[in-house]
Amino acid sequence: MTRIAILLACVLAGCGNPSGGEVPPGQAPTITAFTATPGTITAGASTTLAWTVSGATALRLDGIGAVTGTSTTLAPTATTTYHLVAENDAGAATADATVIVNPEPGTEATDHPRLWIRSADLPRLRGWAVAQNPTWLDLQRLATRAKDDMDAGHVAEDDGSAHYVSYPTETYAQLFAFMSLVDPDATARADWASRARALLMHAVGEAAKGLAPGQPFRDPDFAINDRSRWNGEGFPLTVDWIYGSLSAADKAQIRGVFLGWIDQDIHDSYNRPVPEDVTYDPILVADRAQVRWAGNNYATAHMRNIGLMAMALDAADDPGDALRGRLDNAIGAWLYKVDELLRTDAAGGLSPEGFEYGPQSLGYVAQFLLALRTAGKDDPARWHDLAGVQLSANPFWAQVVPAYVNSLSPVPITHDYRGPLYECAWYGDGQHTQAPDFIETFGPLAIYAQLTGNAAGAAQIAWIQTHQAPGGAEGLADRVGKTEAFSASILYFLTLDPAVAPIDPHATAPTRHVAPGIGRVLARTAWTDDASWFTWSLGWQGIDHQDGDGNAFELYRHGEFLTKKRIGYGYGYETSDNSNTLAIENDPPDHMDYRALLWQRGSQWPGDNDGDPTIVALSTGDPRFVAATGDATTLYDSAHELSQDVQHASRSIVWLAPDHVVIYDRATTGKADRFKRFWMGTPALATVAGARATMLSPGGQQLFVTSLLPTTAVVTAQAWPDEDDVAGGTPAEFEAMRYRIAIEDPAKPADVRFLTVVQGADAGAAASPTARIASTVGTPYAGARVGTTAVLFKVNLADAFTSTTYTVAGATTHLVTGLAPQSGYTVTRSGDTVTVTAGGSSMADAGGVLVF
Repeated sequence: MTRIAILLACVLAGCGNPSGGEVPPGQAPTITAFTATPGTITAGASTTLAWTVSGATALRLDGIGAVTGTSTTLAPTATTTYHLVAENDAGAATADATVIVNPEPGTEATDHPRLWIRSADLPRLRGWAVAQNPTWLDLQRLATRAKDDMDAGHVAEDDGSAHYVSYPTETYAQLFAFMSLVDPDATARADWASRARALLMHAVGEAAKGLAPGQPFRDPDFAINDRSRWNGEGFPLTVDWIYGSLSAADKAQIRGVFLGWIDQDIHDSYNRPVPEDVTYDPILVADRAQVRWAGNNYATAHMRNIGLMAMALDAADDPGDALRGRLDNAIGAWLYKVDELLRTDAAGGLSPEGFEYGPQSLGYVAQFLLALRTAGKDDPARWHDLAGVQLSANPFWAQVVPAYVNSLSPVPITHDYRGPLYECAWYGDGQHTQAPDFIETFGPLAIYAQLTGNAAGAAQIAWIQTHQAPGGAEGLADRVGKTEAFSASILYFLTLDPAVAPIDPHATAPTRHVAPGIGRVLARTAWTDDASWFTWSLGWQGIDHQDGDGNAFELYRHGEFLTKKRIGYGYGYETSDNSNTLAIENDPPDHMDYRALLWQRGSQWPGDNDGDPTIVALSTGDPRFVAATGDATTLYDSAHELSQDVQHASRSIVWLAPDHVVIYDRATTGKADRFKRFWMGTPALATVAGARATMLSPGGQQLFVTSLLPTTAVVTAQAWPDEDDVAGGTPAEFEAMRYRIAIEDPAKPADVRFLTVVQGADAGAAASPTARIASTVGTPYAGARVGTTAVLFKVNLADAFTSTTYTVAGATTHLVTGLAPQSGYTVTRSGDTVTVTAGGSSMADAGGVLVF
């Protein structure tokens, strides 16, 4: 487990001295324990949720309702993360506990179909293929168009390339094979199957001739590059779905080709597990970089393809089980690593690759796990007790829906003919800023939920795919009937049970989500249209499509982002100056090529950095605020590049819901005369007056940015440099951040502290009064009064805390950060002077924040 995951687990669990007794008046409740016993159950069994809470006047479990006492017993039907909320007049505290619910392993299928669909499902699915079901009509329209493509000779134009082609043979075969299962007309089913077989065997026949560079379906890259990643499931699914239409000679040829492709995946693909041919061995996960690369979309696609091919043929058609035996490699090497990744360095329901490739990288895993279930191959006892062969056994999958809905804006926007599009708390490379279609992930999750009795989970996904996918409900027909990704259309049909009403997941989803594996925090005031939304991130950076966004933050208010990171695809959009974080000048890199761009901008190193950052503290349990402290020093330095002059780079940040963000940054280099810059993106050009920048957004809202430190800082506002088609890449479609604000001390000292207050406000409203605070005695603290709230930060993270004294006028609420989690303190006041001393009955929360 990474330092990020370990520290977050500790923070969220409330590490420190457990508290008991009553909470002092005016202080929010504390939750010192929240557990599920047992934490893993089989379907139909019960678990007991127990908690230790002080100072609460009301308790509730989100999605369950009010609870009393110290425990309750429940029988969840699916893996569930329970969210406990303890409240009183002063505030609230929250905690989570996950219960893993494993279904009984599936019965091994001996007939066909068995991949994604079982023979027993066919009557039900054919019952969906009626004129009253619009999804069926859309799928039927797509299949008719595909048939016309085949009859017009377009599919024959496929040159068998390893990369993009307009009419990929295997996707047409897959669609026709699916129609041969679900079309209610027997004559039509036979025609669909005949078409699927003709296309399948054409490609297989060419591939059977052996590897040959540049030849159709025979190029050495065919099985391990883009085409297999996008469409690789088409071959084995077609085989399974038309099995009865294949001759013994067909199956023998398919077997030989599949064995060859699998051999390439295991021995030639870039993202293969190493050592090769090793299974169920901890050596596979000893190197964390290897574990992280296991989540790359190419790696997960190879795993899916190997697994599906290994399950497609019957034993009678696979002499010596040579093909079927390859399933052990797909599970024992590929899934072994991916399961470890999703439990640790990717815990929390979000893909490390971000929203550009996340739907695929996660989707390929879910598709494989679904096939294991439908084929009856998901008994851990068969696979060295690897629990991850059951999708429900890994808590990651229960977090995917909460993570997704918390990553989307409260309301969609409409740019053009595409209809409503939800803005996204995007991270990683991106060609768009709107939420992508997640059907490749959500489809198999919904089907799995249907098969394992989780009706509510399936109905929630159906709602998401109907209403929140690009184009919304009015665009559903196009997403099913006009897509070029035929597998997506198939998954839509299987996801949208016409007899089940979709369920809006927001009714039970917490308004705050933490993905500890990749260090992302998503928090909002409500699910309503006028909600405010805050994000913060600090995660490891070491694989493709990640960027230098350590300690980035965003603020969304009343239907638009007032500030966020700037999204694009290319090296220039991976730099920290795009990401609402610090830029710090370092030593020049050892390689003065494209990497010079990172150095010139004072960026973190998305790759080849000196290690993982550290989330020092995190508080998300009180609805009044979110507080985080993150040390990103290692991300700015790179021994590989001989660029290691950044001695310290950290940020402490507090979101005062709904409208204010207070930020304290620490930046130190070994040499002076090196820039340290605070960057923020804005959708409109701000005007600057002294230490304050003011922006009027396109939606008529205001953004105030007030610099309190350095005292000699210069605040500037500027248009974003035009990077389109430069080495930097291209901006994402509809990217709204076209301007930016910079704060910098022109003297460029070696050590700088930034103290910045960011405020969103309605048009015409005045900025909240702000004032700088500095401690006078004890552990050095600095902070700001914003309105009537005082926020205090440690000046130096490494300082041990004994006491601190500061003076502030007009503050009725105080937040002192940087304290020991769940530990007691004493607060004394003399007029406007406040002293906080270690030891006492006032308790800091799980993230070390004392509120009084």
